[in-house]
Amino acid sequence: MGIRLAHSQCLLHLVTSRFWKKLPVVTLNLHLYETQQEEKSKPISHYPTPYKKDLSFDIVELMEEIEKNTGFLPNIFQVLPYRPLEFRAFFSYYNAICNKETGQLSRADKELIIVKTSLANRCPYSVAVHSARYRVFLKNPVLSDQVCVNWRKSDLPAREKAMLEFALAVS
Repeated sequence: MGIRLAHSQCLLHLVTSRFWKKLPVVTLNLHLYETQQEEKSKPISHYPTPYKKDLSFDIVELMEEIEKNTGFLPNIFQVLPYRPLEFRAFFSYYNAICNKETGQLSRADKELIIVKTSLANRCPYSVAVHSARYRVFLKNPVLSDQVCVNWRKSDLPAREKAMLEFALAVS
């Protein structure tokens, strides 16, 4: 107890002493977050964002479907139509893999794999989008949040944990 009291008095003396007044004041202009929105004129990528009126009907239809299903149109789908062949190829591939209920993997399983490989590849954009989709397909927000934070400590069944181990090993 005597040591604690002496320690407290020493700290009190240090805090109230003139020592602090002799130190130069340094101010840092750190912006940890911005409260103002970015300018609307700032481009979202190096590619120009095409106008919907200049795009073919099938591409506009896909963009509107995405916007209807998600509530917004992600930046990648605003810019990717600049390259129409790649846009169509991406959706053809994505639909073949993710939107078909074939094999032993549910849509939730597929989104889970995408979330974990996106985390491993350090792609926060994909993590944000696909973790939201995983939450919707899983219909268990607590478990989906656990998985996104630390899947090894989550309440995932052994099947899903083995599936993730395999996906991460081959990615």
